Amino acid sequence: MFSETTPLPPLRHDLDAVEIMPGIIRLYDDLGYTDSTVQLPIEIIDYLLYMDGKRTVLELAGHAAQAGFPFDSMKFLEIVEILEEEGFLETETFQRQREELHHDYNSLTLRPAFHAGYAYPDDPDELRAMLDQYLSPTPEQLSSPTTTPVGFFIPHVDPRLGGQVYGAAYNAMRENDADTFIILGVPHRMSYDRFMFSTMDFDTPLGAVETDREFIAKFRENLSFHLTEDQIAHRIEHSIEFQALFLRHLFPDRPIRIVPILANSLYDYVETGRGGAEEDEKLTELYTTLSRTAAELKRKVCWIASVDFCHVGRKFGDSFDARTILDKVRRHDEKLIEAAAECNAGEFLQRLVDVRNEYKVCGVSPMYAMLRAANLKRGELLAYDQWDEEETDSAVSFASMAFYR
Repeated sequence: MFSETTPLPPLRHDLDAVEIMPGIIRLYDDLGYTDSTVQLPIEIIDYLLYMDGKRTVLELAGHAAQAGFPFDSMKFLEIVEILEEEGFLETETFQRQREELHHDYNSLTLRPAFHAGYAYPDDPDELRAMLDQYLSPTPEQLSSPTTTPVGFFIPHVDPRLGGQVYGAAYNAMRENDADTFIILGVPHRMSYDRFMFSTMDFDTPLGAVETDREFIAKFRENLSFHLTEDQIAHRIEHSIEFQALFLRHLFPDRPIRIVPILANSLYDYVETGRGGAEEDEKLTELYTTLSRTAAELKRKVCWIASVDFCHVGRKFGDSFDARTILDKVRRHDEKLIEAAAECNAGEFLQRLVDVRNEYKVCGVSPMYAMLRAANLKRGELLAYDQWDEEETDSAVSFASMAFYR
């Protein structure tokens, strides 16, 4: 229980908020430490943000009164207690819960299919039917390529929105005889190192996909610097989970392994507009060590960059409706696809640096890493689409590409 003279603990900095109606916001935990949500009047948020572990409710109420927005301190404390009960405050209790969750997750050997039952069915038969529909080849896809692709850009958008674009890539992958799939994904929620590996096998409703722990151990041995061994960023991340799901469906009986890597943002080079990623010695070593490790272990590798392209509109922080710039988005994506098809990593990244990634391409780091590491010669566009979410005035673009040597 909090009193009027009790210092109030800070609101967690990693929460998200959305306005659900005029004047009302919903707080939620996108990191998944709690499933709870709390609805609050929007004017109360400023005062919640003043809670720092030192100020009391009386001090906050005094500031509010001086600003002409007085509030009832006891009702404010009731809100604080609800937030504390739901795990929305930085208290010792929450910190212990977070540490226990991290410890328990990192102790697993099998990563649970976090998005099963939500982004895709958890019933195996329903799931197979859905994936079969996405992988139903078009007449163009029925003709076998003369050369088998060795790498792919594949979306990580919700499969229900981009299933046909996923299907274009996985149909082109059918003849690939790789035993190891290096999957470079996007850490949407947690980012604490350049590369974040998972050594866990990935569970799916269709059976588990084995992770190549020998590859990861050899990679760490070959690398001259230490990478985090904390795997918590993978817990609720979908960008690798979705690819593991499609791989298990495409190769139900074939022994395959994956190397799951979340490749952290290149914000310090791209969004700042300063460029220079090619001069980063640690980045270069990460990329060369991937190909070196594959060669030393004699792995037959297929590369997957699990990526989406632009994110525009009000849902993503823009002040305009996405549909007003969808043609610009397409032209922007065409320039990136052109550079990627030429396997020109430097030009690909420079085109994003030049505009400071203004359309919020989600997947810059995995795409750049693959273009740098995989020794590719040419690429081709397989499919492209845009999802226009009218209710939020927002849109996402995504594509699949195949790459060859």
